[in-house]
Amino acid sequence: MDHEPARINVDAESVTITWTDGASTTITGDRLRSSCPCAECREHESNTRSIIQIGNRSSIADAQLIGGYAIRFTFADGHADGLYPYGILRELGSTSP
Repeated sequence: MDHEPARINVDAESVTITWTDGASTTITGDRLRSSCPCAECREHESNTRSIIQIGNRSSIADAQLIGGYAIRFTFADGHADGLYPYGILRELGSTSP
């Protein structure tokens, strides 16, 4: 399956996933946080986003594998409600063979 990670590297700024087909995907914390798939974030998506930002709320503080299908990221602002299935992660990043 092309949506299976072979290796996952996470730091505060980004996640890089090497897939079993050899492709590599890098996704910034900003992109992950702004694409959060949780219900709360999707509900507020159409509302005006705050123009005041304190600190870097999109820094990745932690990451957990969820079953064999997703990753849960915890961000610097404490948000950890979104589950990111591997297929979504592959689509979000800049993929190179």
